[in-house]
Amino acid sequence: MSKKDVALLVAEAPWYTPDVNQGGASSTPFFEGVKKLINHRSTDSRFNMYQCNFYDTQSLEYALDHLTEASEARQILYIGGHGDGQSVAEAMIDKVASAVADRGGKVKGLILSSCMAGSHNGLASAAEFGINNMLKEVRGPNWIIAYKHSVDWFASAMLETSLVREFATAYMEGPLNSKCDIVATINLALKLFDFNQCFGMDENKVDVSLRECIRVWVRPQGKEYAEDVTDELELFVIVPEDDEE
Repeated sequence: MSKKDVALLVAEAPWYTPDVNQGGASSTPFFEGVKKLINHRSTDSRFNMYQCNFYDTQSLEYALDHLTEASEARQILYIGGHGDGQSVAEAMIDKVASAVADRGGKVKGLILSSCMAGSHNGLASAAEFGINNMLKEVRGPNWIIAYKHSVDWFASAMLETSLVREFATAYMEGPLNSKCDIVATINLALKLFDFNQCFGMDENKVDVSLRECIRVWVRPQGKEYAEDVTDELELFVIVPEDDEE
């Protein structure tokens, strides 16, 4: 195994019941495509992926215990499941945050794919570094990406696939420790998307844009707490070119 190898850890709750979605919708095939693309182009490092399912707080903790045993020094964690702003599947967001922080020694970033999870300010504690109330050292990730509103499943899967691709590629080249480098990598992934296009719905079922949906926290290496940097993202607006006459 190369020191430059990167791992994607996928903890995913079932999105739909079998009677509604017989094929079993999952983000894993999207990430598998990214893995194959990156590894096809790489000669001195590998991008590997490990996957577990979860259903509630306890099973998420079990899944994270298993996944974070991966030996790659740089890991990206994806947690996906239906949410309501207070929980992801049946796992409470404050418990999700503490579980990630407690197991985040090699986890560099967290993508939380769940409706309204980004509206929960406590999610930022997943990135904390230091000593918690139980006098245990915590070493959370350096960045967190989530959504403040309900989002379209397919659109969010596309955005997360782009994020995984950019961060995996960057980490295979070297560390991303500074706020500037992390935000720049997020901006590269977001260039494919129009911030003003509809991306989800608010609590009143009114369409909201990607600009209104996404939320990002960054904790640069050496800092204790994460900072909300959402307003520092580049606000891309895709303007179609006029047809030639």
